[in-house]
Amino acid sequence: MESQITPQRIANSIGLDTSFTGTYILVEGKKDIRLFGKFIDPNSCKIKPTFGKYKMRDVYSILTSRDFLNKVGIRDADFLRVEGNEKYDFNYSDHIYPTDCHDSEGMIVNTDAFYDFINTLVSSQNIEKFQSKYGSIRELIYSLSYGIGCLRLANKKHQLGLSFKPKCVDGNDFRYKKFICDRTFKFQGDEKLINTISEYSSNRGNEIKSRHEINEKLKQVYTEQHPLKEIVNGHDLTQILLIVLKKGLKCASKTLQDSDCVEEMLALTYNINYFSETNLYRDLLCWQKSFGKQLIKVA
Repeated sequence: MESQITPQRIANSIGLDTSFTGTYILVEGKKDIRLFGKFIDPNSCKIKPTFGKYKMRDVYSILTSRDFLNKVGIRDADFLRVEGNEKYDFNYSDHIYPTDCHDSEGMIVNTDAFYDFINTLVSSQNIEKFQSKYGSIRELIYSLSYGIGCLRLANKKHQLGLSFKPKCVDGNDFRYKKFICDRTFKFQGDEKLINTISEYSSNRGNEIKSRHEINEKLKQVYTEQHPLKEIVNGHDLTQILLIVLKKGLKCASKTLQDSDCVEEMLALTYNINYFSETNLYRDLLCWQKSFGKQLIKVA
């Protein structure tokens, strides 16, 4: 199980690979290999998943203590840049670089790769018809994702006891249609959102706060008016995009089985031209110039 792989074990596997003299790029998970592997020079780099950003920091620290210098990390920003985050350090010195948006999926959605993906699956007539009624597809899925993004932040800040992931690896997600109408494409309100996530979180061993308290903390986060791109989670975006594709844009493609398929196809449409416009790309370029090591593929 990935959860049982310790930072020590990951660091040891890197140290034991003495035949490789290039750079290790630490990423959070296997999905990141699929995305960033397209841009990384395979002759001078190896990508190593650490199964979470907390383990990544530990692996990085262990390697530093062993004077292992050929390493760099890529992590999801998550709520790192949200105002008031006491853990955010502008002068953070380790070479672990965050995504431009909340996570890598958000980074893709905020480029034209998003519409490249939609245009391969949906006719231009259906897109025009839908957007004439509901506006920009990108703006729509962001607005529909904002409530749950704020609830995730409220849960993190105030220890509300909520769970947003399945109990087991192959478990079911909560049903987004319980708080997102798949006919009108409108958010059904905080009460339905809170009820859905509270019910989903039951029997997890956590003390779940009262729904009144959860609602109060959610309202508090709303008043803070955090930027959409920093709040909204990529998994929520792709789940809601799947609803819009199937129910709104009438996409009948057999490739769209679930949100994982959406994430995979978005990653496929995201190319080096889009990546080169990001701060993350510039951070990696700066690192390779400073250390004299090749990270990014030469076009």
